[in-house]
Amino acid sequence: MNVVSVSWGDHLTFGQGDGRLDTPDKVARRMRAWRDELGAVALHWRLLRARIPGRFSAARGFRHPSLAAARAIEWDDLALVPDLAHDAGFEAWLYVSLFDEGWPLPPPRVRAISHHNAMHWQHVAWQSDLTRAHPEWLVVDRSGRRRQWGVVSCAYPEARRAFIDRWLAFLEPTRFDGLFVCLRSQSRPADHGDQFGYNAPCRKAFRERYGLDPATDDVDVRAWRDLLGEYLTLLIGELREALAGSGRRLGVGVARGDVAGPPIGNMTLQWRDWVRRGLVDQLVVAQNSSQCPSMWHQLWPMHRGVGYVQNYLDGTGLPPLAEHLRAGYGPCVAGTATRLYVARQWDARCPETEQELRAIPGVSGFVFSSFRHDNPEAVARGDWTAGRIEH
Repeated sequence: MNVVSVSWGDHLTFGQGDGRLDTPDKVARRMRAWRDELGAVALHWRLLRARIPGRFSAARGFRHPSLAAARAIEWDDLALVPDLAHDAGFEAWLYVSLFDEGWPLPPPRVRAISHHNAMHWQHVAWQSDLTRAHPEWLVVDRSGRRRQWGVVSCAYPEARRAFIDRWLAFLEPTRFDGLFVCLRSQSRPADHGDQFGYNAPCRKAFRERYGLDPATDDVDVRAWRDLLGEYLTLLIGELREALAGSGRRLGVGVARGDVAGPPIGNMTLQWRDWVRRGLVDQLVVAQNSSQCPSMWHQLWPMHRGVGYVQNYLDGTGLPPLAEHLRAGYGPCVAGTATRLYVARQWDARCPETEQELRAIPGVSGFVFSSFRHDNPEAVARGDWTAGRIEH
């Protein structure tokens, strides 16, 4: 009972043959392959960035490959993909991101030493209109001056409403069975695990609860991290309620562990509460924000950050995966309606490992990358366009 994660923008930009998925017929053929070769019974269809109101930008002599690919498509994937999926026997979930609102194009001197990825996102950028209109919603450091591009604080009720309204507007006219909210972020990592999150509503709530200001006083950092996590849980609860009328299900993808981890910080992930309260139908663990799931290029390799109490990149504070599933996640989902999946987009296929993990009580299956399965030649070459305009 596996899930296939379809980063359609990657297919359109870098895929080849049927692996480009640029026509409904190609999508239908590859769905049959995902079912037969990957054992998939559900798909997460990632929303194109070009559909979200925002601004694409590119340095002189470059063009944004994602925008060019999206403009070449003349059919409506949100209208057709659910029907194609249902015909192939799949559940169809619309894949959206929460902490991935983009950033403006930095100046050349910054891009030379600090960039998302030298292969495809060094000289191009995208930023949502939401964060351009409301930069105050971005998470901020103790000084109140530095913000983390792309990462919105869930402490603002208006921000939570804006995300829910956006997702419902995409979802409601379609036949998607559910909404998958991924907490992966492509934003530049925080320099320290407790660097961001000191927005005014968070500080006010902490002062009211504990009488201290986390930006200036010596506080219980665990209590502070838990408070930040409460706002994320609030969003998930509000989203669950908003979906209830349509009967659509909700899935959430998280890093392994009890904190958000790189690149966001030590904000608590209250995934046990999500399961206990019946807020999530799918819980996908072991997400990785620091590596491209399609081509495995490292993202922001010069900015790894320190001070994470749990860090999936080096294993800090985390047990081995099998042990974590057996002693932590598995018992939590036992007897509940939540299906537990393990993200495997960043791991080489290994039948022995997959057999071991699949046998752990509570594990429903794995999530695989459609791009890696469909485009082995591109993966072998490691060939990722830099978006330069050819003359």
